[in-house]
Amino acid sequence: MHLIFFDESKDDNGYRHYHFGGICIAEENIGTIEQKVGAIALRVFDSDKLSRDTELHASDIYHRKSNFKKFSEFEDRVSILSDLAEVLTLDVVHLIDVQINCDKLSAKQKAEEFGFMFFCERANDLVRSKRALGMLIGDRESDRVADKFAKNLSAYRASGTDFAFGRDVDNLIDSVHFSHSHLSRLIQLADVYTWFLQFRNRNRGSENNRHRSVLNVLGRQDINLF
Repeated sequence: MHLIFFDESKDDNGYRHYHFGGICIAEENIGTIEQKVGAIALRVFDSDKLSRDTELHASDIYHRKSNFKKFSEFEDRVSILSDLAEVLTLDVVHLIDVQINCDKLSAKQKAEEFGFMFFCERANDLVRSKRALGMLIGDRESDRVADKFAKNLSAYRASGTDFAFGRDVDNLIDSVHFSHSHLSRLIQLADVYTWFLQFRNRNRGSENNRHRSVLNVLGRQDINLF
């Protein structure tokens, strides 16, 4: 069994791309990765207890918000992002990346629905290649989105995805499960990965010093997220 934790990064008027990112980890490796992320939280907060006060969100780290207001030195915050990138690079953490160009959609088409559909296809392909089953776990941001994703997965499992050349989704089991991100280190890790995806694409080629600091981390030879 593989558990697949996912998060989304929505588009805005200045950046017309929607990202859906996920991390896929075999059950026997879950504890190890959870401990590694917990160890980062312990170094940062002097506590690895799961709570809103010890939650790791990439955007908050970068912008010095929420739990990271006291981290006045930008280099210290980049170091935290670097530590998280190193966990994401581990061989046992498999990465799933979906990017939607929202300008290519019609007025009636929704990026989150396309993103989730393509994500299900790629997650299913990944676990199938390992002759395994997978279960999806996401951040419960709203009951509406949770209900929609659960119903969509059920439909994909029953009759495939929604195109003329739609794909069977037969290696993902049960429903989509949701938890609040402050209660899961691995949902937090998925948040960090998805943030890295949009950050690199959004700021590619930027000469801004802060942008370059993060892009330099993502471009290191020992970091492989893309």
